[in-house]
Amino acid sequence: MDRGSFSSGEPIYITLINLGNTPVNIGSWCVVDLNGRVVYSIEPPQIIINPSSSFVVVWFQFDSDGKPVGRGRYRIVWRPVVDGNTLECFSAVFEIS
Repeated sequence: MDRGSFSSGEPIYITLINLGNTPVNIGSWCVVDLNGRVVYSIEPPQIIINPSSSFVVVWFQFDSDGKPVGRGRYRIVWRPVVDGNTLECFSAVFEIS
């Protein structure tokens, strides 16, 4: 994400970046509210991100049931897999208004 605030209904482009020196499996990613409740979750196909590379995903502000999410503050949780180990990475908090 290149900013911290988005309008309701606006697609949010999320760039997953491999800053390490080993390829990573994209793993899963989800959107959580500030209480840690998972709003949206997806486990994409087996995609590898090479070192110093990135992969862009888009969230259209729908929850896992296909309903629009409300205004609020959220963050992305990405769980890449590196050498068989699942890591947990968090984005900065962003707001939907």
